[in-house]
Amino acid sequence: MGDGKLDFTNCVLNKLSPKEQDWLNLKRAAVKESARKFPIFFSQASRFIANDVPEWNTDEIQILESIYPGFGSAVWTKRDMARTVLVCALNTNKDAQVLRGFFEIAEMNELVALYKSLFLLDNAADFASQVKEGVRTNMVNVFDAICLGNPFAAAYLEDPAWNQLVLKAIFMERPLYKIQNIDQRRNKELADMLQDYIQERWAAKRTVSPEVWRLVHQYLREDVKQLILEKELEAFEKSAIETILDSKATAGEEFWNNIGKMNEINLN
Repeated sequence: MGDGKLDFTNCVLNKLSPKEQDWLNLKRAAVKESARKFPIFFSQASRFIANDVPEWNTDEIQILESIYPGFGSAVWTKRDMARTVLVCALNTNKDAQVLRGFFEIAEMNELVALYKSLFLLDNAADFASQVKEGVRTNMVNVFDAICLGNPFAAAYLEDPAWNQLVLKAIFMERPLYKIQNIDQRRNKELADMLQDYIQERWAAKRTVSPEVWRLVHQYLREDVKQLILEKELEAFEKSAIETILDSKATAGEEFWNNIGKMNEINLN
């Protein structure tokens, strides 16, 4: 187990009761020895590990963010984390075979933990096709596990798959500001697709999430610019659009995250 996985495991164990610690230590040792019973132990976590969300202090969050960038943007239960420890205990030479089979039979909460865990694996890139397939899910909890606060997609998905993830997040009204490294993965193809989407929505007299403009920034087309100039803007949508209209604007992550947070409050 690499240092990152070991540090993650230690953080998890510190949040478990003595009884939970004993169970998890016993099962992860067994998984290291043999992957044969991994599916059984993974499922049994629902009986032996509580499903509450632990509280973290600033130092703990800093450690976890260094191991798993975006950790603080997602909701992790103790059960999610314990299951992730079991995934990390698998031998790298066998984890692909074991996990791909388990993805086919796992129930929703198990899928959530599986998708959250993949980034920590030494051979994480081997699971890019699995994550690409997972993006097609209609289960919001599972999609959020892939999309929000999970560094896997930005690290390992190629642009076409990444763009599909972002588009689906928009259609499902998920908070874009919680997608890890969304600014670093901005690209012209995605911006063009979004501007076509904006034109269609506005033509149908429908609204557009103000977060969409974050991905259009620096790629604004003249035809869309003209539509903007003819439109009466409202609230924080106006702030977002005015920023991308200004060619000298240097709005950063904090600005766009605040737009996202305000939009999330508005939706709820």
